[in-house]
Amino acid sequence: MHPQVDTAKKAKRALSLAQNIVRDIEAGAHSAGDRLPREDEMLARYEVARATLREALRFLELQGVIHLQLGRGGGPVVARPQTGDFANSLSLILHFMEADLRGLLELREAIAPDVAAYAALRATTGDLSALGDCLKELERNEASDNFEELNRRFHDLLGWASGNPLFGLLTSAMHLLTREFSDALGYSAQERAVQLRFLRRVLESVRTGDQAAARRAMCRLVSGSASYLAQRSPELVSQRVKWGEI
Repeated sequence: MHPQVDTAKKAKRALSLAQNIVRDIEAGAHSAGDRLPREDEMLARYEVARATLREALRFLELQGVIHLQLGRGGGPVVARPQTGDFANSLSLILHFMEADLRGLLELREAIAPDVAAYAALRATTGDLSALGDCLKELERNEASDNFEELNRRFHDLLGWASGNPLFGLLTSAMHLLTREFSDALGYSAQERAVQLRFLRRVLESVRTGDQAAARRAMCRLVSGSASYLAQRSPELVSQRVKWGEI
């Protein structure tokens, strides 16, 4: 058998096994921190070679589904994939697609207004409290180095407040992908004041449940932010997303 064909078959077997393990984790209602069976038990259950099992477990660890605990009594422990795991996988795809920051900014412009509108419809009391606290922190840090990070946090909270976890996941992942770019550039004092003005409008619209106003305010905010970044540093927005820079 050709070595490449043999390698592909081994990888396919490991992937199939990884999918079976995930299904068993779900069926067994395992929570983060639960241990999976010992290696010998898993070999007997799945009837696979040791090398296939270990490759499947390494794949699941890379995806954030488990972590492999070392030492006596160690082994595979159930985890929960985090936003960073998704962003890292996405960055690899974007790397080969030669996507740049401009493309991510355009994606943000497309979805952020609807995220705000859904938040106006679905935000809970807890969401509103977290958003309000974050905005107050932003106002206190308007002139500090923490402004960009707190700004991203506000948008992340708004994504989860939309009631759609896909919006929350995508919003947070985009911020992880663009964090290095935005930190390198930063906002001027004037632009920070503009950002805060529109964030206040967004939050007020979300609080009152005014979807149209929330959408308008967010549309103005993200389009203005994208224009500001493009004008201030066209070279930066043309930079490509690189895998591993999260």
